[in-house]
Amino acid sequence: MRRLTRKFKSRFGPTARSVAVRPELPWYWRLVIAAAFVLLGFGLGYWRYGSGTSGDLRQELARLMQDNQRLHAEAIHVERAQQITTVAQKDLTKDLSALQEENVRLKEDVAFYRSILEDGSGAAVIKLHSFKVNAGPRQGEYQYRLLLVQSGKHDKSVQGTLQLTVNGMKDDKPIAQQIMGERSAQRNGKVNFKYYQPVEGVFVLPPQIVPQSIEARFYQSGSTEPKLTQTVALTN
Repeated sequence: MRRLTRKFKSRFGPTARSVAVRPELPWYWRLVIAAAFVLLGFGLGYWRYGSGTSGDLRQELARLMQDNQRLHAEAIHVERAQQITTVAQKDLTKDLSALQEENVRLKEDVAFYRSILEDGSGAAVIKLHSFKVNAGPRQGEYQYRLLLVQSGKHDKSVQGTLQLTVNGMKDDKPIAQQIMGERSAQRNGKVNFKYYQPVEGVFVLPPQIVPQSIEARFYQSGSTEPKLTQTVALTN
């Protein structure tokens, strides 16, 4: 009983501990305090990001920009080098084509002079060295060039008539139109040479004629049979 009395006095008597009564915080103050802690955490995180991680990202961004500029410069260099190579290849191809054409002309010239000078002590021989026909810029227009030469002895001049005749179709019928010779009003085809004589010109065919070939014939003076004959195909 005494023990119970002492315990009661220790809690509720004059020597009992004082108890402080604290009022409960309203809900809106709790919300304000929570928001303050959230803002504080966000501020600390932002400060850490701005002082540490942001600096690393800026350095990485600067490095990437430098790499991008370097790669861009290298791409421009490669593109320019490729353009230079392409131009050089085109020029080389053009020069090679010109050299090949020049080589062909030189071979033709060598063959031409050889044909004139060969067997200078033998009998004179008349040759149709070359005969070429190319289409002109206009419809039905053609450019021709042929070369008559005399090899062997050159003590006499060659005289005669050169005849050019176009063979083709007109109104589904074969036709032969003379563009040079005795029956041509514009070109009589008279030739007179001792070593060689080039013959060249242009002729235009009517649109009704579909050309197939052109034939060259050389008649020596006093002869009714052609001394030389050669045919070249034509394209419309």
